[in-house]
Amino acid sequence: MKKLSFLAIAALGLLFAACSSDKDVADQGGTDVLKGKAEGFFKININLPTAPVVSTRAWDEDATGTLADGLETEYAVEKVLLLLFDGTSESAATLKQVIDLGDWNKDVYSDTPNQITTRKDDYIAQLKSAPANNLYALAVINPNGIIAAGTADNMLVVKGETLTAPTLAGINAKLAESDDVSTNDFIKIDGTKKYFFMTNAVLSNTIGGTTKPASSIALQTLATVDKSFIYDTEAKATTGNAAVDIYVERAVAKVTLNASDTKYLSTTGLTASTGLTLDASLAGWSLDNTNKTSYIIRQVPSTFSWDLCSFSAAAGVDKYRFVGGNPVDPAVALYRTYWAEDPNYSGAYDANNFSNIEASAITNTAVGEGNPLYCFENTFTVLNQTFQNTTRTIIAVKLTTGDDNFYVIGADRKTLYTENDVKNKIKEYIMSQPAFVEWYNDPADNKGGKGTLSGNNLTVTFDKSTAGKLTVVSFTIPAANTDANTAITITSSSNDVEGHDLSGVIATLNTQLNNVERFVGGIAYYSIRIKHFGDDLTPWNNGEYLTAPKESGIDDIYPDDARRDANYLGRYGMVRNNWYDLNIQEILKIGSSTIPELTTHPDDELEDLYIKARINILSWAKRPQNWQLK
Repeated sequence: MKKLSFLAIAALGLLFAACSSDKDVADQGGTDVLKGKAEGFFKININLPTAPVVSTRAWDEDATGTLADGLETEYAVEKVLLLLFDGTSESAATLKQVIDLGDWNKDVYSDTPNQITTRKDDYIAQLKSAPANNLYALAVINPNGIIAAGTADNMLVVKGETLTAPTLAGINAKLAESDDVSTNDFIKIDGTKKYFFMTNAVLSNTIGGTTKPASSIALQTLATVDKSFIYDTEAKATTGNAAVDIYVERAVAKVTLNASDTKYLSTTGLTASTGLTLDASLAGWSLDNTNKTSYIIRQVPSTFSWDLCSFSAAAGVDKYRFVGGNPVDPAVALYRTYWAEDPNYSGAYDANNFSNIEASAITNTAVGEGNPLYCFENTFTVLNQTFQNTTRTIIAVKLTTGDDNFYVIGADRKTLYTENDVKNKIKEYIMSQPAFVEWYNDPADNKGGKGTLSGNNLTVTFDKSTAGKLTVVSFTIPAANTDANTAITITSSSNDVEGHDLSGVIATLNTQLNNVERFVGGIAYYSIRIKHFGDDLTPWNNGEYLTAPKESGIDDIYPDDARRDANYLGRYGMVRNNWYDLNIQEILKIGSSTIPELTTHPDDELEDLYIKARINILSWAKRPQNWQLK
């Protein structure tokens, strides 16, 4: 795939022009459809860009690596719906007409001349009646069964429910739900093509970036149709100006594991006990704790301080990250916005809202730009910026050469121990158990035949059915060390052994072994919570909070002051049409023997990390080009 320059819009754009009947030669002045005409016709142009304009990551909108083209398969267009709204304002406008532009079956752009394939015939869409007020447009690309035209012009079928003359808010209220984002309605997979569901991007009429957005910021989701370019003939419309530009965005986020950085496969800093050979390799990776629900159209806060910015102390200048610093097009004073509210944005945590992966399903080893995973956007307030609410990537790393199980003992997370190492440790614990020693050395009984007992005489059995915390099942004293020359096995049910209750010995052992973990097949799991604005735009330094308790709450980690939202809102989370590329920089410690627990702990931690990673937040590139469909 040919790589293009970093570009302006992280998505696709649609350029629509309207026209009337087909008899005269076009003029550039245009004729308003309201001037004696009851209907008109639209010429359709697609913009899938070729020329660089500007970048789209909030404050740093330049060609410094914040954008990437993505995959050819991510640009396919199968079907387009154009929704026209009539009203005095965007919020008051109601659906006037749904224009189904039919099956397009467009492939992706090609290297030369960087374009999508085209239809052989012009597609002229008919506007059936003049609007009473302003005319607005909403593009739905690859509706994939989520949205369809109804039986009447002003009817829309959303997730199987028919809406008559809905407002934009009425459409927004409908959710697309799925437990499996890889096959959900937002991505229709057909062979090598992926038809992504897309709708209008939310744009601002005021600049952001390093400039503080104006207090009178206005947001636009519907694109305003310039009625002066609705022509009275089809011929005029064919060569006339476009009536509206629509910038659309994909409805999902994507994540890749960078293939160029393999330091995380190094065993530097880790050691292995005799009998184990360190040889780290990627066993699999997957997305976890992904959102099950999403708004059809990106939902932005109805009341929001768009002038929120990152911690100014970090870089000496505020970075107003929620609004872009460059227009979507040099000729248009509209700017990208970079935040969203998902359906569970500010509510209490509910496990039913999220999909979680099982360890047995983490088998995907495909890495690099060509092997992305996709999911719904997932955002939350600072108060909800916790493990439980955050989408994460789980990485499974095999740390041994064979299928060797290994163990971690106590606080030492840098040494791999063998089963024999652990058994020796258990035997030491047994020989220090007062209840056991008292029974064994009880002078009331004639136990001379037992001789001198040491830990080496014991045989230990523990549960090997699962990974995780080690559990001792029993231990056995050999016959040679018993009076009756008969082996004695102590279990949790041994409440009467020669008149002694030894049932608590096993329980005490398992309490002492609380920090011993068993790693099945040599697999260690690491969790990386996805950052949206991340360290560049929302810096956080645990050095500032060393006096806080290790298990700190939200108010300790993100201090409750006048700048909390400005400093930290959006530090973690995922927003549609953003690409999160993970670079694993270093394994610092042995991970978890099972998938790490989802807790109420804030996303930022005071304790040492197990794995160091950098998350590059990219926006898919836009490639504009105008095409008449012939």
